[in-house]
Amino acid sequence: MKSLVPDTLFLRLFLLLFCILSVSFFAGREIFITLGLEHTNAVPRQFNPFRLNIFLIRFFAVAVTAWIAAIWLSKPIKHLAQAADQLGKNLNSPPIDETSGPSEVRQASKVFNQMQARVQQQLEERNRFLAAVSHDLRTPLTRLRLRAEKIGTQELKSAVREDINEMTSIIDTTLEYLRGDQQPEATCLLDIVALVDSLAQDARENGKDISVSGNAHPVKLQPLAIRRCLNNLIENAFRYGERATIVIGETESEVVIAIHDAGPGIPEDKLEAVFAPFYRLEASRSRHTGGVGLGLAIARDMAVKQGGNITLKNSPQGGLIATLILPKRP
Repeated sequence: MKSLVPDTLFLRLFLLLFCILSVSFFAGREIFITLGLEHTNAVPRQFNPFRLNIFLIRFFAVAVTAWIAAIWLSKPIKHLAQAADQLGKNLNSPPIDETSGPSEVRQASKVFNQMQARVQQQLEERNRFLAAVSHDLRTPLTRLRLRAEKIGTQELKSAVREDINEMTSIIDTTLEYLRGDQQPEATCLLDIVALVDSLAQDARENGKDISVSGNAHPVKLQPLAIRRCLNNLIENAFRYGERATIVIGETESEVVIAIHDAGPGIPEDKLEAVFAPFYRLEASRSRHTGGVGLGLAIARDMAVKQGGNITLKNSPQGGLIATLILPKRP
């Protein structure tokens, strides 16, 4: 049901100023009348405590009115800002309520929801395109793999197999990265120490040198996403540093996981650039030494979706320290 008076920011500001002036004027005047001091000749020219009291009453009335009005005015804008922040973290977040707030905010909410719907539609079209491309690429790769078995020279056969496996790995990793937002995962209370211990045990079974220390309370996370994030960081440590030392700690608001490798480190001016998709410091295009260039990009993407982040720094003792920071959510 529409109101007879339009609910706009202009009207709210007008009412705010009207209330402030009214309260400021009438509150002081009523005190004067009550005390019988409405006539200026009834008040001596010397200091009068009643005038100070009236000034304080006016000041208090204006401050309280302005404080309440500021909350009233800012609440719909704050709600819109929170929705925009939530959309940045989760594209599938619920739409904003378009029926509350002044007309300008309702219009902004409507446009915001339309934008969200268009972005979701574009991503759905992208996912359908990726599925089609994936199918079209896998078919010739399968044929190549079968034909490679007919090659008579074992050395050439092995080289062709390696190239095919590399192409398959690049395709799978790229598609996996691009599909990151396709199926949002539910959060649950996760024992981060048990997860890290599990990943470390898997690495030891493959002959890797890894150690884990520290402790932290369980936190609400997306289990598969955070496992993928940690796995990429650990694999990165093995690829460039041969061994990994993991230290788990926590503060009142965060869980911190530091992964220290024994590699050569990264130039200071490249510590942020390596998070860019397909960026590789290693000059040769060998996947075995340089990777595809998506490991750190995927890891940070997964961390950001948990509300956290990943930072890199060179250790004074040598090697690189990748620090995963995860918030403690209620």
